[in-house]
Amino acid sequence: VDGNPESAWNSATGDLTGAWIEVRLPADAEVTGIGLIPGFARVSNGSDLFTGNHRVAEIRVLREGTEVGRFPVANERPELVTIPVRGRGGVWRIELTSLRPGTRSDWREVCVSELQILGRAPSVAPGTRVPRVAIGALPDAPTVAPVDVAALERAQRRDLTFLVREWRALQEDYFSFSQNTGEPEPDADTTRDTERSRGAILRRITELVTPVDPARADAIRMAGATRLTGPAWRWDSTARADLAAISSALDAVAERIGSDPARCRTARSLAELRLVRVSQLARLAAYFDEIDEAEEMSTGGEPSRDARRRSRSLASDSETFEAFADEWSRNSRGVTTRLLRRDPPTDDR
Repeated sequence: VDGNPESAWNSATGDLTGAWIEVRLPADAEVTGIGLIPGFARVSNGSDLFTGNHRVAEIRVLREGTEVGRFPVANERPELVTIPVRGRGGVWRIELTSLRPGTRSDWREVCVSELQILGRAPSVAPGTRVPRVAIGALPDAPTVAPVDVAALERAQRRDLTFLVREWRALQEDYFSFSQNTGEPEPDADTTRDTERSRGAILRRITELVTPVDPARADAIRMAGATRLTGPAWRWDSTARADLAAISSALDAVAERIGSDPARCRTARSLAELRLVRVSQLARLAAYFDEIDEAEEMSTGGEPSRDARRRSRSLASDSETFEAFADEWSRNSRGVTTRLLRRDPPTDDR
């Protein structure tokens, strides 16, 4: 983990076979392998700590409590060995299931000089935390923190109401700031206030999902580490990442509650969040199209027939989807029926 093969983690004396190392990764990470140096890769005062200590001979890999496989580990030399495993993020555990005794019979510890989780990480941003690593002896039976389902459902009801209200206000801010094309970016106070609103949403959802799925909570913290910088019309990628993280968390909570009403509440709320976002995108596209037309006409030009048709279509999309978003909470079935009859909107310009 620290990149220094001459430092090592070791188990408590006597904790040999059955010791484990566990890491928690963001939910949207992709793991393609595990690399480890299966012993203490260091010579100290003339003693070879690699051959003197116990070395790892076999590991058992689990993801979220489900076995991925058992793998032999080459341990002739103090070098990085790569174990080919694949899977998404979450809690990965490496159990030391077989060891090769060292030459020093009085050394009753197992060491690992380096551990690497290989693969693709989600977007990395300032504020990303150092991964948490736990090392110890495997307990007789894993303990799972109990979740009060009734309390979780009450929190879901409360937080969905909060989320929809605050998301609407945040998307309205995004649109208002994006209109301000005369300035390169919102001023510092405006950006700070917007970050505060966005942070309140992400913190609330993080608190809701943490007891259910800590890995997804980490993914939301990762999304929250991305700052709003530059012109507001460039904040779209941040809004997409936020919505993806929120959707994943709310789905996990609904599944943990396990009732159809809970799943329906989540589905309805997520649909409203997306409708609000689509309506703002259509509104913004129509706004910028109007600017393009005005600039062309100010220089003596004339918009083409296709440009005028596109402009009318964007304006219609903007008005329609704003109305759909406003109507959704009281008539979701009617809005759904009308949505299914329409082609998807576009912000192509």
